[in-house]
Amino acid sequence: MSERAWARVGPDGILRSMVGITDLPTYLAGLALIILLPGPNWLYVVSVAARRGPRVAYQAAGGVLCGVTVLMVLSAGGVASLLKASPIAFTIVKFAGAGYLTWLAIGMLRDAWAL
Repeated sequence: MSERAWARVGPDGILRSMVGITDLPTYLAGLALIILLPGPNWLYVVSVAARRGPRVAYQAAGGVLCGVTVLMVLSAGGVASLLKASPIAFTIVKFAGAGYLTWLAIGMLRDAWAL
């Protein structure tokens, strides 16, 4: 068997990847461009800098960098393909995310009532 488990031969006879990224340099260039565009992360770091100063803003930027790095590694590793192929894994991730958001909401409500 000449095919690999993660690839298949297309109708034109060319071996095509079924998982992950097929053109890594283009993916990384697009990823860098998306990361550099101002968005919620940029707004968060700027607001922290305005309220608490540059030292805490560097810490916030480091936290954003850690989060973005995790997302890059997971997306480059083809985790989306894994979640699409496994409904059980997708359901686990979905409920874990819902639980985390609920936990954040309860904490915010407790803090609001403490005021």
